[in-house]
Amino acid sequence: MKIIIKKVTVGKWKVNCYLISCENEAWIIDPGDDVETIISSLNLDNYDLKGIVNTHSHFDHIGAVAEIKERYNIPFFLHSKDKRLATQGNLYRRMVGDETICKTPIIDEYLDDLPFLDLKGYEILIHHTPGHTNGGVCFEINNNLFTGDMLLKSNRFIPNLPGANNELMELSLNFIFEKFKGFLINPGHGKSFILDNDSINKFKLMI
Repeated sequence: MKIIIKKVTVGKWKVNCYLISCENEAWIIDPGDDVETIISSLNLDNYDLKGIVNTHSHFDHIGAVAEIKERYNIPFFLHSKDKRLATQGNLYRRMVGDETICKTPIIDEYLDDLPFLDLKGYEILIHHTPGHTNGGVCFEINNNLFTGDMLLKSNRFIPNLPGANNELMELSLNFIFEKFKGFLINPGHGKSFILDNDSINKFKLMI
């Protein structure tokens, strides 16, 4: 059985939404916007969807969660420390000049209550990595790490957003540098990249 990862970039903020699948089962990560684009590009109708998981709950990452959740009758998982932020999506959307109103998703289960997510017997490991937000997490499977906005190819993270904490960010980044060297980083925005010595040294200069 082979793990397959698909990506589609959606919305004004160009958020990466991922589908991790094995045979007919799949998990969706960070469906931020453009519901119909996500459904058609990732061929969601062809899978037994296990649920939606988010690396964090900034407005640009959760805009399509409620509609996909309801359409496929699947659960939504988020870290409990991002619960409040998830309810404020429309507020922050208006603050940046976007008048779009998105339905606030209902959280069915907290990621901090789970050791991993199951995918056909494979374990998608959950790592709490606060800093970009208090409830930020990374997902690990098969030398892939899904980091949300913790690490982007062009910079270490997007600063000055709600929930950001530089002290926690430094701790989480050092954890990632130590544990995931050589992994393919699948970020919330931009291109994927290998976490090698050069990229680690570049990011450390930004801490």
